[in-house]
Amino acid sequence: MDKHMWVFCGGMKRSGSTLQFQLAAHLVEMAGLGQRVGWTAEFTEAKQLYGVQPGWKVYKNHNHSPDIAAEFTAGRAKGVYVYRDLRDVFVSFMHKQEAPFERLWQRDILREVVQNHALWTGQAGVLVSRYEAMMDDVAGEVSRIADHLGIALADGQAQAIADEYSIDRQKARLGSVTDVQAVDSRTVFDKHSLLHGNHISEAEGQAGQWHTVLTADQIGLVEAHYGAWLVAQGYQLYTTTEE
Repeated sequence: MDKHMWVFCGGMKRSGSTLQFQLAAHLVEMAGLGQRVGWTAEFTEAKQLYGVQPGWKVYKNHNHSPDIAAEFTAGRAKGVYVYRDLRDVFVSFMHKQEAPFERLWQRDILREVVQNHALWTGQAGVLVSRYEAMMDDVAGEVSRIADHLGIALADGQAQAIADEYSIDRQKARLGSVTDVQAVDSRTVFDKHSLLHGNHISEAEGQAGQWHTVLTADQIGLVEAHYGAWLVAQGYQLYTTTEE
């Protein structure tokens, strides 16, 4: 495999993509294969900064793009991707941006999410994970990523790595941030962990929050536009189960 390989972490927004990035980066660095290079708004910027740097480069960007696809085609990339119930994705956006449903719906925030989902899951060389399964078994996710990247783990090592990224450990990391990067005036994150100030909420991370946060009309609106996607991923529709 090319010594300049990229490990793309392209997970769906508000779906545990930062955790997946942290696990992949931990594994690559532990194995001495390379290092995390974090996030940039566009992959072209990351390639200019780190493209000639030897070793594997673990990089996060939600947006799939032709230049990312070119790295896979050239045999210089592997990827990990995680997705989530879009109704919970929407609720998570509401919490993070402190915005009402109507404002976010007018912005059509799920359109880009679904478009990128199709691109990442259609990309050869990408490990696809389901948020609910990952959060139920983080150690299992560590093992899956390690296997995908060809990194051997000793007995108990997957669980030990998973324990490093528990909610309590993540909160402790937020309390010791020393090197930050700004996306805009509202979003500043730690360059190493990619965690930002309002990133972690135990309640927000729970699956099925949409049942209690969204109204029946709001659920119906999401399902009217994205019901086919939800069903295709194995999620049950409220509009058919509650009638």
